[in-house]
Amino acid sequence: MTDPPISAPDGSAVTRRQFLKHSAQVGVGLAFVPSLLTSCGGTQVSLSPGTGQDPTHVFNVSAWEGAPDGRSREIWGYNKQFPGPEIRAKAGDQLRIQVNNQLPDPTSIHWHGMKQLGTWKMDGVTGVSREPIPAGESFTYVFKAEPTGTHMYHSHTGIQYSEGLVGPLIIDPESNPYQYDSDEVVMISDWFQEAGPVLMEKIRTGAFDKPEKGASSKKSKMKMDVGDVPFQSALFNGKGRGPGQPNAELSTFQVDQGERVRFRFINSSSTYAFRLQFDQHKMTVIECDGQPMRPVEVDNLWIDIGERFDVIVEAKQKGTHWIRIGTLDGNEGRAVLRYKSSADAEPADSPVKWGPRTLGLNDLRSPEPVTLASDARVVKLVCGGTMQPYGWTLNGQSWPKADPIMVSEGESIRFELENPTGMNHPFHLHGHFFHLLGKPGELNLKDPAKKDSITVPTKSARTIEWVADNPGHWFFHCHIEWHLAVGMARVIQYKGL
Repeated sequence: MTDPPISAPDGSAVTRRQFLKHSAQVGVGLAFVPSLLTSCGGTQVSLSPGTGQDPTHVFNVSAWEGAPDGRSREIWGYNKQFPGPEIRAKAGDQLRIQVNNQLPDPTSIHWHGMKQLGTWKMDGVTGVSREPIPAGESFTYVFKAEPTGTHMYHSHTGIQYSEGLVGPLIIDPESNPYQYDSDEVVMISDWFQEAGPVLMEKIRTGAFDKPEKGASSKKSKMKMDVGDVPFQSALFNGKGRGPGQPNAELSTFQVDQGERVRFRFINSSSTYAFRLQFDQHKMTVIECDGQPMRPVEVDNLWIDIGERFDVIVEAKQKGTHWIRIGTLDGNEGRAVLRYKSSADAEPADSPVKWGPRTLGLNDLRSPEPVTLASDARVVKLVCGGTMQPYGWTLNGQSWPKADPIMVSEGESIRFELENPTGMNHPFHLHGHFFHLLGKPGELNLKDPAKKDSITVPTKSARTIEWVADNPGHWFFHCHIEWHLAVGMARVIQYKGL
């Protein structure tokens, strides 16, 4: 595939790969941080054939031509699969994942949701954990499979994961506390025809902020408040329908009447949160971000970037039904739920009718009472930023030119997150889980759910509390790919490291 030319900030023409290389090396928020990497050490773990240290998985990272939503484009991925191969392990297993970088640029893998206790240099964040894997070279990530639950892996170098560098990571417990008959892993994502660097350049230059022909500026502003990039398509496990692609293949999930199915939903988007619903079926939500929660029955739920929700669906109907995901501004993606006794056909096309019961903030509760510290240190973090000039900050600073949040091992930290901006921000905490206390003035101090990702809605605030029980250098960042690219992040650094 010939690289399409795009405009560099100075107006010259560059190719897609040149832009990626430039962004990974010098782009704001994407840059290498040599001083931090020097302090990290980051000794490479090499394979020792014949010594019992063979890899549990081998990933070849490469580019190929594909058409996830019916439109052909270059995809970057693992073992020529999109999403990447499912990793499934038992709690406590040692994972040794050999990554062979066949891309033209450096890359890395972050193991989203993994505790990485004692192995923080394996967390896979360029500029924080260790240097990325150079083009043409290999590296083996070695870490313990914990905690249990539904997680994922993705590139944490530049804006690469929007190119397809994502996959599911499932850690099973020794014994299953839930009753169900089958288990389905479902990665949902937005998808764009243009490569990430092309989209990033359009965002930076305000190309998407200009009203479309015949559109009002008010409509354009509304779109930008929902997502930095105008919606094109949404995928279930790498399949969906893009504009003008009515016959593109959709993912189909087959069920037997009467069975209970566990669906593990993972939002691996670059831009959009989604409202999720099974038509004519309710969901019982059992886990959030891989952590048990008090079960609650709902018609639909919102799942933001980086979040995972596990639900049980009872197959009490017949025929075929849409599984839908929708954005805040009404765009939609679909998959099919088909009863095995029914004809191999799609449901009738119909507009979405969202059920009345949506999973709410107050539904996210721990199955057991929670003991919180009485002396948690409060850290206030205020979101900032605008679409033009394009930039997103925490407390007015953009990573990597931002002060680290220094913590001491064993202390409790309470983040008070405030968002006065015009967009929601989904934040992810590496290496730790927190208790979601809720809105200021309405804190749940009795049984808050445990998570590692939290959405701070526009013009609102959220409070979370966590224990500094995992020494290392860790990332806390907005999981909208474009916001992270310009520095909406902080490093959490333990004193003495």
